[in-house]
Amino acid sequence: MMINELKELLIREGAAEVGFSSVTPPPEYPSLTNAVTIAVRLSDAVIDAVSNGPTHTYFHHYRTVNAFLDRLALTAGLYLQNHGGQYVCVPASQSIEGFSGLFSHKEAAVKAGLGTIGRSALYLSDRFGPRVRLATVLTDLDLSAGFQPISKNNPCKDCAACVTACPAMAISGRAYTPGQNDIIDRNACSTHMKQAYQKIGRGVVCGICVSVCPAGKIKL
Repeated sequence: MMINELKELLIREGAAEVGFSSVTPPPEYPSLTNAVTIAVRLSDAVIDAVSNGPTHTYFHHYRTVNAFLDRLALTAGLYLQNHGGQYVCVPASQSIEGFSGLFSHKEAAVKAGLGTIGRSALYLSDRFGPRVRLATVLTDLDLSAGFQPISKNNPCKDCAACVTACPAMAISGRAYTPGQNDIIDRNACSTHMKQAYQKIGRGVVCGICVSVCPAGKIKL
């Protein structure tokens, strides 16, 4: 079956998780109503070292994983094309307008049943918590054979570790509900990162909320 073959291919190439979902595509690509979600697990050693802010190693790791995800996405896209489909690879990390990219990786991952969205607005994999990065491939091929139910997992519950740890005080602490975009102050988060960490490199991200999240500290 194409779905199993594609999933096995991506995992063999280094993906930690692969999922499939039906999505509302960007207006530019109205026929691409199905999505392949690809997750790559971040290094626990690197994330555990992010205590008071990002390290140079974390910044390099973040960019390297993003580039690797883009390669995996292209691998998936070419596979889909070879099976008669159209595809668009959504970049692992790219802002087009404000803080938004072409398409929400988190939306596709949640619809694929791989995880949920936490109080920090981070995507929380059921297996790895926030310690993953995502890529998405949009396609017009039927992927319904790979669909699975939405996750009912709720790792946040009464936890407020990210709220307390956030140096920008950008996390409201409210639980996420679909369509809600104000549980974090994105401007406060972005401004703090630029002011506090720019010396590490252009485009550096903080990572503290990823590091402190208990959902990511479960050793498998």
